[in-house]
Amino acid sequence: MKVLITGANGFLGSHLVEKALKKGFETSILIRPGANLSNLEHLHGYHVVEVSYDSVDSIAAAFKDLPAQDLIIHNAGLIQSYTLDRYVKVNVDLTRRLIDAIRQCDILTPSGRLAYISSLAAKGPVGNGGPASNYGRSKLMAEEVVKNSGIKYMIYRPTGIYGARDVQFVPLIKAVKLGLYPSMTPKAHKMTLINASDVAENVLECSLKYENQTVHLEDGHVYQHEDLKQALEKLLHKRSINLRVGRPVVKALLAISDVIDRNLNRTPTLSREHYSEISQDWDYDFSKERNEIPLTIQYSLEDGFKSAIDYYLEKDLI
Repeated sequence: MKVLITGANGFLGSHLVEKALKKGFETSILIRPGANLSNLEHLHGYHVVEVSYDSVDSIAAAFKDLPAQDLIIHNAGLIQSYTLDRYVKVNVDLTRRLIDAIRQCDILTPSGRLAYISSLAAKGPVGNGGPASNYGRSKLMAEEVVKNSGIKYMIYRPTGIYGARDVQFVPLIKAVKLGLYPSMTPKAHKMTLINASDVAENVLECSLKYENQTVHLEDGHVYQHEDLKQALEKLLHKRSINLRVGRPVVKALLAISDVIDRNLNRTPTLSREHYSEISQDWDYDFSKERNEIPLTIQYSLEDGFKSAIDYYLEKDLI
């Protein structure tokens, strides 16, 4: 089984590589020259292929010495920006060039598939009727490119991903260690999560079994702040006090932050648009989909955060 992964040096990408290697797959990764490979430093046995995504020909040049692949996982993409144009350039146009290069080089085996890592943001929050952010809109546009490619495909829409090698929860965990649980969304805010290792497991397994399907990835539970608070308190052996920051205050602070980031041409950590998106409810019922495409979930919330905290401690992040 030959697997090629884009965006392999990032948080989720590193889990895809790790899981593919554990399954004994012949694993190659497409990375830009000079890319930071620190997320992969604990892994061995993968083949590095440097690539420029600037044109179809430059991508095709990276394919020329590779054998036909059974699975190409397209995980590379842009997560944070201010404009739809920039999201489209990376998430949509790059995807189109990759697909054109795949067809030009005939790099997939006859039964091979392209697995596209999209996001639940492409569906949007419950009751929204579609994406609530430019990021989500760009992911939905990229999905259409994949569907219309003529290539056998699988599209994956993971919800909020956490786990080892991710740092988005570091500030929250630091706060709980200090005895505070800060929250910027309502107490009854409904969230869904999935550990990165479980995302990788299901992307690899489902891509072998199904084709031309869109799969939503979450661990099957709906969480509220109290669930996260209790899990972190147990793991850190610490009691914490709720510190709630109201939406008007958060939006005002983010409006100021947005102006500063734009003027400095800096990638936002959390934009006002992204906050408005994630602060809505995400408690979709995917039970019908699970009957047709069951998932393998190995990590409970507590187990998943334990793996993340162990990593943070190892790297002196908390």
